[in-house]
Amino acid sequence: MKKLLLSIALLIAIGFNITAQNDSGKSDFKDKLYTGGNLGLTFGTYTNVIVSPMVGARLNERMYAGLGIEYQYTKDKRYEPALTYNQFGARVFTQYNFIPQLFAHLEFAAMSMEKYNLQLNKERNFVPFLYVGGGYRHMISKKSFVSFRILFDVLQNPNSPYKSWEPIYSIGFGVGI
Repeated sequence: MKKLLLSIALLIAIGFNITAQNDSGKSDFKDKLYTGGNLGLTFGTYTNVIVSPMVGARLNERMYAGLGIEYQYTKDKRYEPALTYNQFGARVFTQYNFIPQLFAHLEFAAMSMEKYNLQLNKERNFVPFLYVGGGYRHMISKKSFVSFRILFDVLQNPNSPYKSWEPIYSIGFGVGI
């Protein structure tokens, strides 16, 4: 767990220290790139750690697109023995800004998810998601932001942990490269 926490801290430090300089004053592709992601930490009887780095690009003044990976570790001590899960996957997304702060979000994700069956044996399933929703982006500086999203899984795969029209809330950050 200490290695995981150190890796998370390193990821955040690298993300906030990456900057691009262009002495000629011209805008090139790397000036349109940004990195960031989501980080979730819950500790206690129910422990959940999510690390989800991403990279994206501003395609024009209103459109953004990108891709990312995700790893999630869960340990539920409410059971004896405790139940643990390791889940991982990838995603591609696009965002359209109505105004600089408000955006629509469309994302396809695919996860390899573990779950326990009735005999308490682990099963691994491939689960696709199609998230649709929107959010709010707040600029922290000229090249960094925090975003708040509300998404819905509209595919509703039988192995999806989300119920129909159950909102999924997330907070993320981004830093220009």
